Amino acid sequence: MNDKNKLFQIIDNFKNCNVLVVGDIILDEYIWGKANRLSPEAPVPVLEVGKYEYILGGAANVANNIRSLAGNVTLAGITGDDSQAEKLGEILNNRNINSSCLIKDSSRLTTVKSRLLAQNRQQLVRFDREVKEPISAETEIKLTGKISEYASDADLILLSDYAKGVLTETFLKKVISLARELNKPVLVDPKGLDFTKYCGSTLITPNRLEAARATKSPQESEPEMLAQKIRQQLNIEHVLVTLGEEGILVSSENKIKTIPAVTSEVYDVTGAGDSLISGISLALIVTKGDLETSVEIGNYAAGVAVRKIGTTAVTPAELKNIIELHLMKKTIAV
Repeated sequence: MNDKNKLFQIIDNFKNCNVLVVGDIILDEYIWGKANRLSPEAPVPVLEVGKYEYILGGAANVANNIRSLAGNVTLAGITGDDSQAEKLGEILNNRNINSSCLIKDSSRLTTVKSRLLAQNRQQLVRFDREVKEPISAETEIKLTGKISEYASDADLILLSDYAKGVLTETFLKKVISLARELNKPVLVDPKGLDFTKYCGSTLITPNRLEAARATKSPQESEPEMLAQKIRQQLNIEHVLVTLGEEGILVSSENKIKTIPAVTSEVYDVTGAGDSLISGISLALIVTKGDLETSVEIGNYAAGVAVRKIGTTAVTPAELKNIIELHLMKKTIAV
């Protein structure tokens, strides 16, 4: 475990980092209102809408976390050519997130997850508007071209997969190959049963269930074995298996270590993985590859995220605060 001053110095240098986030972009829509009566047409509540709220989701939330932590970020991906894409663009602009690598595809919809919530924060229903089919070859070429323009200026490429059709096997092969040519680390937040498309990346962060399914192993398999399988089968340098309350298993060629979870109140785990990999990415750049320290900082970032309700981003002040509190508790315990 590192001392507070070292961790704070790393966080203060996040402002000098440049991250290229590539992945599935989601717009989270929250429709708030009052639900005090049932509909005469069916036994369902009637929501009297009071306000609409829009939040960045998917790869856009990863970019938002990078920016919220004071890093510089460019977001690459696909949206539809619709009003939802315009709303997304407005939010990205307000957050100072570079959207120059976004491509509008009129044949697709902007992915939107809409939630209807009553006054007591009760979610009445969620409905999704999306296209999950793989992007076309033409769109893939356009997006690859955009990434080629910006990759050389990035310190690191972060792939955020939400299984919405952008991160296809052929596309990922091109991006990972480009990154290796430029000597840029590639971090992956994976999705799905087939991890072979991430072959050759630098680091991958599955949870225990995802790791078991991807390696066709029993769910009760030891995480050390799952991580070793992934590393060997996919030529990946580092595998981080997230274990919930048990922490994070870090597996590299010559070292396996479990980093304990940050003890805190858990209100909502939504977006905690985005905060984790964002913190790791920025710390890896600042420390020039110190994985253990980077995972420690990412772990703290996830600890902040689970204290908040809904998809959210972490700030440097919040990150420093949880570090201070956690280290103080450790000192008192000793």
